[in-house]
Amino acid sequence: MPKIVDHEQKRKLIAESAWSIIEAKGIEHASIRAIAAAAGLSPGALRHYFSTQDELLLFIVDYYLTRGVTRRGELDISRIPLKAAKEILLELLPMDSEKRTAVGVWWVFAIRSLTSSALQNKKDELTDGLHYLTKAVLDILAKAELLPSSIDVELETYRLAAIVEGLTSLALLRPEVYTPETVERIVTRHLRELCASMSDE
Repeated sequence: MPKIVDHEQKRKLIAESAWSIIEAKGIEHASIRAIAAAAGLSPGALRHYFSTQDELLLFIVDYYLTRGVTRRGELDISRIPLKAAKEILLELLPMDSEKRTAVGVWWVFAIRSLTSSALQNKKDELTDGLHYLTKAVLDILAKAELLPSSIDVELETYRLAAIVEGLTSLALLRPEVYTPETVERIVTRHLRELCASMSDE
């Protein structure tokens, strides 16, 4: 009787094998050959599931995002508006080793998306997702009447996204300077100053 192969399970195994290599050795070591070996496959068999490196990279990013969304869904967000806003922003930043690994994958993905039509839609989706979350942070503060009525919500959404992206890059490039503690202090200061502008009205 022929063996029944669960192709989706096999793709998941490949993604997990790739992620374990990236976490342990860095994305530069996640070659087709290395990932195939870790998953117990031949390079040819792996290409049966992912015909191109871009297709594999897209699947890895989607796999990580699923894990990230699950983790965020399990977060116990504070009922205190300012604290809740900070918790959401910190979840987007590389505050631990897993999220630092994800940032490395994202950089490779983002750079390749500039020349790969296969990746461009996902790149836009991820960027839009960041804007959605920074807008959600502002909505939390606005509903609590902590923001000035004159605030330009669209511009502030983009500015907050730029701060998240800037801190993400610096935390990865200079972790000895932009430690998790320093990153948290910067986020806290920005949110407090944003809310403090209420007194200027």
